[in-house]
Amino acid sequence: MTKNIRSLVLGLAAALVLPVVSASAQKAAPSFGKGAKVLDLGIVADDPNGFAGAFEVGLLELAPNLTLGVGAIGSYQSESSISLTWIAGQANVHYSLPDLSALDLFGGAALGISRVSIDGLESIGIDGSDSEFGVGITFGARYMFTPKIGGTVRLGIEDAPDLILGLSIKF
Repeated sequence: MTKNIRSLVLGLAAALVLPVVSASAQKAAPSFGKGAKVLDLGIVADDPNGFAGAFEVGLLELAPNLTLGVGAIGSYQSESSISLTWIAGQANVHYSLPDLSALDLFGGAALGISRVSIDGLESIGIDGSDSEFGVGITFGARYMFTPKIGGTVRLGIEDAPDLILGLSIKF
């Protein structure tokens, strides 16, 4: 439990510091909006470590600076004989700050498949893998350094990885 709290605190600190450190880099960079297409690639900074990817499209403008995005997210984590795989569809609400348009704050839910595999149990007659319906709650921040490249921090609850740090590519 302490490791999860430490991961959440680290992620929140990074989400708050990143825009301040690079605010002068580009104030006019576009934020997430209707029609935007963003690919996130990153590492899972959780126990066990791994990698993650997500793709999202801006679907609907809900209000000024507020956009609904939909897409997919997945992760793979592995340590010695245990591996965790998560593949899900996602929906997030994105908020762009009027004074800092390069910053995209978002939160939402993901629904999909969560799979756990433990190697070595077959020798004693036990199936070492299990798949189940998975639900994840995610929230995070993305900061676009240029109109096409940015950084992202994503925090997860339930089946979603606790902390994902990555690179964002906007199409």
